[in-house]
Parts: sequence; structure tokens; C-alpha cells
Amino acid sequence: MKRTLLVLLLLLAAGLARAAEVSVRDSGPSTHPGTWECVRGHTIQARQLVLDNGKIRYAFAYTGCIDPSHGEERPASEGNFGMPEPTRCNFYAGGFIGIAINGKDAVRYRVIEAATLETGARGSFQVLFNHPDAVVGMRLMLLPGGNHVLCCVQWKPKPEATVNSVAVTLRCYPSYFTTFNHRDGDRHCMTPRTDEKETRTLALVPAEDAWLYYYDTIFDVARGEGDGPCAALVAPEGLTSGAVSLGSYMVGTTLNYRPEAGTARLGFYDLAGLKNAEAEAYLKQHGAADLAELRATDFRPAVVQHFDAAKFRDETAKLLAGAAGDGQRLKPKVDELLGKVTAEQGAADTADWQAEARLSGLLRTSEELLWELRIFAMLNG
Repeated sequence: MKRTLLVLLLLLAAGLARAAEVSVRDSGPSTHPGTWECVRGHTIQARQLVLDNGKIRYAFAYTGCIDPSHGEERPASEGNFGMPEPTRCNFYAGGFIGIAINGKDAVRYRVIEAATLETGARGSFQVLFNHPDAVVGMRLMLLPGGNHVLCCVQWKPKPEATVNSVAVTLRCYPSYFTTFNHRDGDRHCMTPRTDEKETRTLALVPAEDAWLYYYDTIFDVARGEGDGPCAALVAPEGLTSGAVSLGSYMVGTTLNYRPEAGTARLGFYDLAGLKNAEAEAYLKQHGAADLAELRATDFRPAVVQHFDAAKFRDETAKLLAGAAGDGQRLKPKVDELLGKVTAEQGAADTADWQAEARLSGLLRTSEELLWELRIFAMLNG
């Protein structure tokens, strides 16, 4: 009885040690009959993924038609990947991001995988899309105390395919759905270099326009109007050109990348509740530091970053020996784990995001087994 109680207490302590600071909630895929999303009667797949650090909560919504008539495509009436929280405007709830590979939006193709990568010290997930010419992925991450989401986009050409062009597109409705509500606004986009207003196009300078601040002078919380502005971080690596098209309703941003770059880094701020002046002051004071953080972030799951295969094998071998008879009973599980970890590490070393996710999952789930071995080693020692 004493032995059982000790085991339970130590396992509980291990669980408490992993208490999350940043959480990720994945609703999992669900389906419903299509009405407005595609042809009436087709089946629509939906999914919501939420990042929450207690200070702010960002929700992302995926939608796509999975009727077999579409093949690998997943049509949606507005967009496939939206940001419904903190507010439905700003980065649009109905679809705010596209990733055009050779002119075709990868986000409109079948989801290969949607997976939580880590919770706790950081919260992150990834979504991968089956574009005809490349496997295209997005990793989205929220840090403790952070007010914005970090994003890494990756494209890996398929065998015998060539990626000739890459463009990331963003769509936002700063602070308010003006035209929909029969109101006129005054859209602007400010960067560290300049400020442009609606009905004009702002050509971006990659080395200088590190953040894009989207706001509306009429729909300003200071005036008792609108939800508050939004902004994006744009890391310059791989970026060749870009433009912000300032419509009187929707504001569209296009960012063009060198195909050989392989990745793009962005950040998304929904500054709901802030006055325009407060948001502008924040970006001018913290934008450069936030950009430096984005550029320095390792988007691999932390357990994968710090994983040492040789050390892991040595530790398990010592624990098996120390656990004596209990170790022999658990040895088949340990051997199976080691085999899977070795296989996934080889693929993960090639920046295979699916392998990194599987390796991360194996290492997280192995913690309970390793704690069990530690306990038996302690008891038998």
C-alpha cells in the first residue's frame, strides 16, 4: 500500500510540474451540411484551434468543403482559415490568410495534418496543406504574456515539382465592418517608414517596413467607435516585395517571397480594445523588439530542440537496470519507444514538420513511462 501511494504521489507531482502557462485547445474536425459555404448539400468540414495565455485568447477557424467532386481542393465561400477571436473584424474571421504557391492558394487544399505541438512555456500548433506542388505548413505560437501570435510558414516542394513563386496574402477589416454596416470609414496602414490612406496602394520596402499597422481614424475606440486596430509583423528574410491595397472596406496585403527561401515569418496582433494612439505607441516602442523575437524564435517544439538521442538512450538504460524486475517488465515498452524515437528523429532532422510533431508527441507521452521507471528505480534501490 505504501509503495502504491508513493507511485501515485510521484506521478501526480510529475503532472503538476507540467501545468500549462499557455494552452492550446483543438476542437477536432466536425462536419455539417453546406448551405452558403459551397454547393448546397455538400459536406463542410470545420475546426477551431485556440491559443490562450490568460492575458489574451486567439481563436483560428478552418472551413472547407470535402465533397469528393472537389478532389484535393477544399472550396470555401470566403476563405478557409480565419481568426474569429479576439474580434471577427481585423484579421478576418471568415478567412484572413492565403499562401499562393505557383499562383494557387495552398490553404484551399486538403489538410494533411492539424496538430498541437506544445503547451506550457509556449503554446503552438501546426496545420499542413496538400498543395499540388508542395507540402505547405503554418505554425502559430503564443508566448506567456504576449499580445500577438508568432507565425512561421513553410513550403517544401514535392518530388518532380518546382516552386516558381510564393506569395502570402492577408485580409483585414480594421476595427469595423464599414460597408457591411452602411458606414464610411477612413482606413490607414502605417509602417515605421510611412503612413498611407484608403483607396491607395502602399508599396512595401522589405528592409524598412517591419510592422504594418492597420487602423481607421473614424472607427477608433477613443471616439467610442469600432473594436480597435490590428497589426502584422513582417520579417525581411526571403521577402522580395510587398504591397498593401487600402480599400474603403477590406485591406489586402500581398507579400512575395523567394521560392528557395522555404520559410516566411510573420506576427499577428489583434489590438481589440485599444485606442489608435495606444496601439501606435505600442508598435513604435515595442515593434523592433517584437520583430527581433520573431526572427530569433525556434519554432520547433522545445522537447525536439533539446532532445539528445544518446543521452535519452543512456538514461533509459540506467533506469531499466535500476528498476530491476520492474524494469524487465517495462523493457518491451521502452524498446518500442526507442525504436519510434530513432525513426522520427532521422526525419525531423530534415525539417520534416510532421516528423517533428510525431517526435514531440512521443517525447511528451514518454514522460509518464520514464517517471514510472524512476520511481521503480528509487524503490528497488
